[in-house]
Amino acid sequence: MEHAAAQSSAMTRLLRSPVARSIGASLVAFVFYAVWAAWANRMHDTAMIQKAAVTQGAYSAVVTFAMTSLVELLYRGSATVRLRLARSIFTTILLLVTSSVGVHLLVGTAEVFVTVLPSWIFGSAYAVIYAAGLARAEHVGARS
Repeated sequence: MEHAAAQSSAMTRLLRSPVARSIGASLVAFVFYAVWAAWANRMHDTAMIQKAAVTQGAYSAVVTFAMTSLVELLYRGSATVRLRLARSIFTTILLLVTSSVGVHLLVGTAEVFVTVLPSWIFGSAYAVIYAAGLARAEHVGARS
């Protein structure tokens, strides 16, 4: 019985870890943004639609994982909470915006702005919400 409880506890910790949350969010991002990119490029030929969908889906999955890791990394430190929030949020968003345009220009996506706009909006919101969650967890932990 103790072994089963220990395994359950270990699984719970794993599922609550930043890595597991990031993997789950990355899978959702892949599907959502691949479908979006296909729709945004629907007026072009099939090869262009597929290129945009695969590029945006894969890019979004990788970026979602990287964003979580980057927010976690940049949030750490001895600075004030406000400074850590600003540093982690704004740096992450800047990298998101510049890299998304660069990747699509590199592969020749036809409708770059329309293709990346949702990832800018949702990616920025994700960075803000994730960083705020770190601050909230820190605050709750400090009160305990």
